[in-house]
Amino acid sequence: MKNKKCMGCRKESCDGCSLSPAVKIKTSKDTVGEGILLLQDEGLSGLGIAFDIGTTTIAAMLWDLKQRRQLAVRSSINPQRSAGGDVISRIAYAGKSRENAWELQRLLVEKMDELAQDMTRIPARRVSVVGNTAMCEILLGLPLDGLSRAPFRKAYRGTAKRRGSELGFSFLGGAQILVLPSIDGYVGADALAVHTWVRRQDERSNVLAVDIGTNGEILLVGEKGTYACSAAAGPALEGAAVRQGMGAVAGAVEEVRILGSFPRQDLFCRTIGDAPPRGICGSGLMDALAVLRKLGVIEEDGYLPDRAQAGKRGVPQLVCRRLEEGEGERRILLTDAGHPVYLTAGDIRQLQLAKGAIRAGIEILLNKEGIQKEDLNHIYLAGAFGSCIKVESALAIGLLPDIVREKITHTGNCAGMGASMALLSDRVIKDMEDEAERIRHVELAGQERFQELFLQHMELERDEGKNEIWTETF
Repeated sequence: MKNKKCMGCRKESCDGCSLSPAVKIKTSKDTVGEGILLLQDEGLSGLGIAFDIGTTTIAAMLWDLKQRRQLAVRSSINPQRSAGGDVISRIAYAGKSRENAWELQRLLVEKMDELAQDMTRIPARRVSVVGNTAMCEILLGLPLDGLSRAPFRKAYRGTAKRRGSELGFSFLGGAQILVLPSIDGYVGADALAVHTWVRRQDERSNVLAVDIGTNGEILLVGEKGTYACSAAAGPALEGAAVRQGMGAVAGAVEEVRILGSFPRQDLFCRTIGDAPPRGICGSGLMDALAVLRKLGVIEEDGYLPDRAQAGKRGVPQLVCRRLEEGEGERRILLTDAGHPVYLTAGDIRQLQLAKGAIRAGIEILLNKEGIQKEDLNHIYLAGAFGSCIKVESALAIGLLPDIVREKITHTGNCAGMGASMALLSDRVIKDMEDEAERIRHVELAGQERFQELFLQHMELERDEGKNEIWTETF
């Protein structure tokens, strides 16, 4: 069965809530949240599709170009996962032979054709595409040499314009394909699309945008300049690379809370659709880490103790009983024994690695601008996963800088919204091309303090206060 869930609310059908039914733009004179204007009519007509090609997920948005109205939303797993769950694996696979590279390109084209045909019987006339630099270059059939070794460089500049048939499209063979500009290195067109949308909603400086995914992109708009970096978080935060990890579908644990009060505290899990537990998705993983750290089950360095050790540490007995040895490693049972979902010591380590990479990237950009976390005016959490995680959990484990909760906003599929704006406006495309040249790309691997910050932020902070967000009462 095709995955037709909305990338924001995860319902089977909706009006594209996370993608903004009416794409809007703000004039330079407006203050935040006021005077939002619709994009100007540029004489476009027919159907258009905006694609956001993620390492894990491909999202497609169908638009009426004349009315500037969204008609449908579809998403699917990126079929390139057969060549590896992360960008580096796919670049290595493509580099082995030209046949491998064309195979990855063909998989993308066929899936995009399929998603388009699933939304409309009338082929689109215009298609905009964003994705990380590797995804865009694979689609264009370009060599990935610049991404395989330092200094990491993109293979195309500006907007790459192709006829669909040139790239092997069938259903979209007659469409104009617009692959939007990448910033550089692993900071691709998706990050630029996030920047495009955020800047038209918030014109202040000291604004951070974080698109949390397999390839996490981080942008900081400061007073001195705009900086961007890519943090190789891997697929763990989205549920992959975790023993019982899965996508946000029925049966996935999406929320973990503390049930009851000390000393009779226990874990409470909620699944998507209230279906019997089958596994755990990204938002559930974030909650689980925060809750287990709050209860003192997991130590700061990620160590998962046995029952006796946890009991001596004052962990509630009902939680201690959930600790066991199984399949060669220590683990903790999150759900009931009838539908067991575990978090293992190895899972925790994978999540720490991902969390450390993203937070270290954030700190590097703050250092570049010479500001502290207290100076941030706002943080925008972008991406399908970023929109699902509980902010309190992200703050509790130190994934995000500890700032006032009201300064953090979920934005939904921000890259998809930016791609949609470009689909509907050549003026937006021109702005994106200019911005791609102005944004300062920061290659984390070349930063002197990155390794130090990465190791530092692998550690899990602990919320010692009373945070009711994690407590389930009846």
